[in-house]
Amino acid sequence: AAIVRFLAWANGRLDRAIRAKRKVIALLMEQKQAIIHRAVTKGLDTNVQLKPTGISWLGDIPTHWEVRRLRTMVRSIDQGISPLAVGFLADGDSWGVLKSGCVNRGVFREREHKRLATDFAIDPAIAVSVGDVLISRACGSPSLVGSVGRVKSLRYRLILSDKTFRASFTASVNPDFMVYAMNCRYYRHQVEQAISGAEGMANNLPLSSLKDFRFAIPPVAEARHIARRIDVETAAIEKSIERLEGEIELVREFRTRLVADIDRKS
Repeated sequence: AAIVRFLAWANGRLDRAIRAKRKVIALLMEQKQAIIHRAVTKGLDTNVQLKPTGISWLGDIPTHWEVRRLRTMVRSIDQGISPLAVGFLADGDSWGVLKSGCVNRGVFREREHKRLATDFAIDPAIAVSVGDVLISRACGSPSLVGSVGRVKSLRYRLILSDKTFRASFTASVNPDFMVYAMNCRYYRHQVEQAISGAEGMANNLPLSSLKDFRFAIPPVAEARHIARRIDVETAAIEKSIERLEGEIELVREFRTRLVADIDRKS
């Protein structure tokens, strides 16, 4: 009985610590979203002249910007496959297939993959490369469907899964700007509308809907400058979020070890 009371008390303390850290993460995410949304809809010049778009969820944009559909800005959108894989990371000469959560929260995480069999025939057309822009097509959580991230570095040999799109943009747009635009509020509005209207395909983003999404697009040089400024202004926020997520993981590990130690000694 004493052990049960102690574990209940300890779990309560640990759960409160995790909830508190998650609340801070949520606030930091809101701050990051505000920075991104302002930059990808109004630019960096606070005195710029604006024009109405006639789109309620987009609002006014700078007069020299355009509203364009995604289909006019991509050369191609590829999709991967769903092969059998094991729950381990690829190593040596082995390959891995990406999980659906590899771009959650707008950041590419290369460790979110599963190892393929050594005799699996790799299609070079769906191999992941540095610079790729990846989009989550399907996910267990509706809030994560449509998440977008760019592959900035790569230590593993990976292929796309059937739950992941890869967008190849034309020279008329800046990929880094598009990644930010595809993680902002007005993009999320379009994602939510698309997945709620996909009958029988819950938590799935149809390619036809994705291609019809509309974006506020500046000249490519200005887009590049905006993306670099967002990088600078959100870097500290992203580091704080990563630190808090690491602390949550440590708390979980502590709880697991605590229970295991008590169970062994009792």
